[in-house]
Amino acid sequence: MESWSQAQIFYNGDDYFHSLTQDIRQARRSVTIESYIFAEDKLTKTILAELKNARERGCTVKLVVDGFGSYTSIPFLDRFCTENGLELRVFHPLPYPLLWAHQFVLKYSVRGSLLFRRVNRRTHRKITIIDETRAYLGSLNFTQVHCASFVGENAWRDTGVWVEGEPVKRLVLAFQISYLRTFMKGLLSWVGRWKLNEDPAKEVLRLNTTQRLRRKLYRDLLRRLTHARSRVYLTTAYFLPRRSLLRALMKASRRGVDVQLLIPGKSDVPLVKWAAFYIVRFLLQRRIPIFEYQKSILHAKTMIIDDEVFIGSFNLNHRSFIHDLEVEAILNDHASLHSMLTQWQTDVSHSNAVSEKDFAAPSWLTRILYKIAFRLRYML
Repeated sequence: MESWSQAQIFYNGDDYFHSLTQDIRQARRSVTIESYIFAEDKLTKTILAELKNARERGCTVKLVVDGFGSYTSIPFLDRFCTENGLELRVFHPLPYPLLWAHQFVLKYSVRGSLLFRRVNRRTHRKITIIDETRAYLGSLNFTQVHCASFVGENAWRDTGVWVEGEPVKRLVLAFQISYLRTFMKGLLSWVGRWKLNEDPAKEVLRLNTTQRLRRKLYRDLLRRLTHARSRVYLTTAYFLPRRSLLRALMKASRRGVDVQLLIPGKSDVPLVKWAAFYIVRFLLQRRIPIFEYQKSILHAKTMIIDDEVFIGSFNLNHRSFIHDLEVEAILNDHASLHSMLTQWQTDVSHSNAVSEKDFAAPSWLTRILYKIAFRLRYML
């Protein structure tokens, strides 16, 4: 199995973006960013200023942002990038209610038909690659909500990591494919998919660029849960798993594996929490410990399975399994494991253990709302 040469984990936005900004300042050849959300706020204006400086030093600077996640900030990004020589692409753009939007959409997609045909396919990755040698990834979008220096104690709890090593080359290729897909289709997409036809069981960088890879990644996750020996600690912001994953968790628990789940007490998407109501209650009835994080909004997407650490943008929901482009790194060194286990205990200390009483039968009106939300789980 391949491995990373170096890695460093971050558990808050301040440390993560400080390190990322420092690396942008030291970049000599290229800076590439792919993000679901790239907001217009104090944090991103600082980062954009550093990207402008990098471009003036002669670096190639490319940004790919999602047409839905970054919808409100795309006009601002378009103006800034055009004025400062940065290359911006929009992944599956959506229409704007203004006349100029038609020209704008065509600027970033030769075929504007993407507007509705692929509206449900998004890039949910959060990637920054510096000089094609160091890659930042995880679940931190480019927005100040992750940073206590901007929003105080309401800063979201999140996890990111930078990694170095041979697998970064495949991440560079994955970014290039996303970048080119914003204006070229057909043969280019086919070739890119062929090159990324990897074996998830042997890779420490996990990408779901094709339906075939999505199936292989999911089967590999089920295999890892089936063969887990000591622990399975899952931290997820949006918990809407398939039945097969629930069965794998319950079987692991019955074998004596320490299975625990950490989910948000406060959610930025309440509809997801409503949809997960009956799933959480089902697991509680099977005596699987579940904790709700209370300190702030929990947005991290991590797993600890035995001695391996998983950090990425994958949620345990249908969007990640079926629709969105995601990325995940596996860390198998002792330092990363120790760090993640320590953070797990810290997160649990800021959480409430959920009991069946907390998920007692709701009122008839609430049940209707929860059932409607559950029916929409494939879109959440």
